[in-house]
Amino acid sequence: MVAFQRLYEGSAGSLVRQSLLLSGDSAIADRALAHAFRLAWERWPEVATDRDPAGWVRATCHEFALSPWHQLVPDRWRRPVLIGDEHRPLLAGLLALPRGYRRALLLWDGVGLTPAEVAAECEATATATESRVTHARAALAERLPVLAAVPPAEHGPLIGALLTRCADTLPVRPLPAPAALAASERTSRRIVGAATALVTGTTVTLVGSGLLAALQ
Repeated sequence: MVAFQRLYEGSAGSLVRQSLLLSGDSAIADRALAHAFRLAWERWPEVATDRDPAGWVRATCHEFALSPWHQLVPDRWRRPVLIGDEHRPLLAGLLALPRGYRRALLLWDGVGLTPAEVAAECEATATATESRVTHARAALAERLPVLAAVPPAEHGPLIGALLTRCADTLPVRPLPAPAALAASERTSRRIVGAATALVTGTTVTLVGSGLLAALQ
């Protein structure tokens, strides 16, 4: 439990900010964080012995934040991120990128992973990952004059600095670690309870149908 709380305290804030940059929506970012740590808690023996527990949670969080299913969520459940005018072009440029490009760029230039680490986390080849980042940088340069004004070789570090400055301004307040752990436990219990009820109901129905057939 202590190790879980330390992992949460050390990464929750940055993961919410990353999810905001990936999704542009505060509600999605909050759900992504909760989802990632709930799964981490349910699979804690696996996560705790992983070579990179923080990376495990980050990958799960990013996958949720980028899920195409969010497009089906009603507008009333959305909360577009509050962001200053200075950073809106950057966020708009990010959100205009394909999801895979967005994720690779954030990991490469924003988080600072190595090319091999980015490829592994994105489950793509090194060649495909590098191509995504190159195209993503070029697309942002078309939207942001500050990038267009420098050679392509300087785009990576500059984008990293822009992402960091933007992320630092995002208003995030993750739950305290004890509250997040309690929420993870409650949600896990509800899911298990619902699954148990479904299985039990299905079994009763099948048994009842079998008895009825036998009596006919």
